[in-house]
Amino acid sequence: MSVLQAVRTTGATRVSVESVATIVLVASLVMAGSNGIIASAVALPSYQIVLLRALIAAFLLGCMLLAAHKPLTALMYKREGLLVAAAGVALGADWLFLFEAYNYAGVGLSTILCYCAPIIVMALSPVVFHERFTFAKTAGFGIVVAGALLINISAVQAGASLYGIMCGLASAGCYAAMMMLSKKTDHVAGLEKVFIEIESAAAVVALYVVLFKGGFKGAVAGIGVSDLVPIALLGVSTALSNYLYLKSLGVLSAQSVAVLGYAEPLSAVALSAVILGETMLPVQVAGALCIIAGALVSEVKLSGHASPLPAVFRKVS
Repeated sequence: MSVLQAVRTTGATRVSVESVATIVLVASLVMAGSNGIIASAVALPSYQIVLLRALIAAFLLGCMLLAAHKPLTALMYKREGLLVAAAGVALGADWLFLFEAYNYAGVGLSTILCYCAPIIVMALSPVVFHERFTFAKTAGFGIVVAGALLINISAVQAGASLYGIMCGLASAGCYAAMMMLSKKTDHVAGLEKVFIEIESAAAVVALYVVLFKGGFKGAVAGIGVSDLVPIALLGVSTALSNYLYLKSLGVLSAQSVAVLGYAEPLSAVALSAVILGETMLPVQVAGALCIIAGALVSEVKLSGHASPLPAVFRKVS
């Protein structure tokens, strides 16, 4: 085989691998974006859905971690392990607020509001991480703020639940806290990191149920046979979507991950419209596009290279 033929063969293989990784990544994001749709089929309070989902996902990810037979880096880097666990606590709060927002503000609107989180991190990065506030970040922040205002003002005027909107924004705040904690960990990563985060999320939600919702009885009260399948699907979807996402990261560039990452909120909006019949006013659609565009402007540098935010700040959905 000539050198040219070898290069062509290698190039073709590379394209094929990247194509498969792209499909895997998009599939994982669409799967994550469908969680709100699945949750709408469960006739239980949001805290019960979140707890059962987290427990199932933590169990499945734990089995995957055991099957991998890899040493636990959290035991070697205990400080980072604690930071990952703290990020998991923020994740649990994020889920509680987000699933409550689903009930009152709808799946599509709540998901878009939650995706204000990356820009919150960027606004705080000069203080927290001592990062320079570039023109792209400034422009992105302004666009996202404008989009959030368009969505919230129009939603309130249209009679949407102010409580649901506040829950969506609180979810974004918790998501941002998780992102900032995650950025401080370098060694604890991959499947181990996701497992610790979801395990910690399950623990904090369980504590919330014990203290405020009647303990174990509160966790299982009212569960009907019709709820079992969608709850199981939520747990499996959470574990599988994150596992597939991690598998695609080693192949795709950070810029590809940055751009494709917004398939999750877009799929949530589209699926909620098609399956649940949710609608957004034109001004709300414009606001949603502003949030996504502003976040992308901030994440992707003008030189064409992505910032490390998308790979580091993956939202565990």
